Amino acid sequence: MKTLAWILLRFFGTWPLPLLHGFASVLGWLSWVIPNRRKRVALRNVERCFPEKSRAEQQAIARQAVTEELKLFLETPRLWLCGKATMRGYLKEETNIGLLDAAFAKGKGVILLTLHQGQFEQPAMCMSERYTFTGLYKEQGGKGGGAAIDEASLQGRTRFGGKMIAVKRGVKSQVLPLLAANEGVYFVADQDPPHGSGVFAPFFGHLAHTPVLVRTLAQASEAEILVFYGERLPWGQGYKSHYLKPPAAIRDPDPVVSATALNAIFEECVRKMPQQYWWTYQRFRRQPEGAPDFYAGTR
Repeated sequence: MKTLAWILLRFFGTWPLPLLHGFASVLGWLSWVIPNRRKRVALRNVERCFPEKSRAEQQAIARQAVTEELKLFLETPRLWLCGKATMRGYLKEETNIGLLDAAFAKGKGVILLTLHQGQFEQPAMCMSERYTFTGLYKEQGGKGGGAAIDEASLQGRTRFGGKMIAVKRGVKSQVLPLLAANEGVYFVADQDPPHGSGVFAPFFGHLAHTPVLVRTLAQASEAEILVFYGERLPWGQGYKSHYLKPPAAIRDPDPVVSATALNAIFEECVRKMPQQYWWTYQRFRRQPEGAPDFYAGTR
């Protein structure tokens, strides 16, 4: 029996990109005028991370971020289901793609880091046509909607040659042989990891629980480390990908120093395009013991 999630994925997967983005804009307007927790969280994040901006500027960023997140949700089924020519046609520009070519030329493998900003899956699927890339992902799990999303996600992300690995204990042992074979591994590294898998490091002037997997892989391999994000162009025009080199300290053996360097390059990415960052995510949810609740009053 087909689940509602499966039906919705197939339904939205047939819509053209401009129509999907237009519909997301309508939903974004509704999400802003109707009181809800995601709006409150987005405002809290922007207010605390951009204290130098006026109230009007902060609200504008948060409001657009809510809409951009809805664009992400609605456009993703389209990206998972469209043909190769359509997929490639969506990618309008690859800024500093030479960094990726140079990294692979060293023959040590590539660790490619991204964040919850814009649309990162579309550039990643296009990359898998040129290089052997494996993405790390978190399983939705369970029956019904979660299982349908996992199935559609895996089929969509691997249909042009890419591979996927579910993040579980022992992922290091799965990743290191790929890097040794000069393959690429990419994953989202700006999320709150499970207890024991992260350290606290500054992000926009606030402590954020940050994954140590980057430092772990960097210490266990000679792979090149790069950062990328996908910029969503207006009116459904497509996307641009951007590649950057992180600070050298990202390889530091001290996990806090490494995490601080990671958050610094991510903050640089966000400041270039703050309205497309996922501000509805409670990035500062976990705090050191005794610290005040970052999101007090938003629930």
